[in-house]
Amino acid sequence: MYSRIVVGTDGSDRSLIAVDHAARLAALCAAELHVVTATSPGDATRSAVKIGHDATKRHRVRVVEHLQAGDPALVLIEVADEIDADLIVVGNSGDMRRSAGSVPNRVVHDSKRTVLIVHTG
Repeated sequence: MYSRIVVGTDGSDRSLIAVDHAARLAALCAAELHVVTATSPGDATRSAVKIGHDATKRHRVRVVEHLQAGDPALVLIEVADEIDADLIVVGNSGDMRRSAGSVPNRVVHDSKRTVLIVHTG
């Protein structure tokens, strides 16, 4: 069904719910999981590397981490386009949403890819 799944996280506990959901889906589909963290200078959130490592251990999926500076919605879309992702997963609430406006709304409207919005609280 899916071969490449992109999930966005800002490192908050709520966004990790979306990562876990995406990792479980990747395991069911034997898909590659791309964990994306968009950063700004001086950002202290958990890194995509740590989050990806945790998902690999819990769900035994192949994880590729992407840590990029920029607007979260644009970074998610860019990574999804670069890897030709089948699905973008993003949480509906959390620090990422508050700090950058409605990331899920922008991804849904600006991406040509299928988007799954996970209820995270």
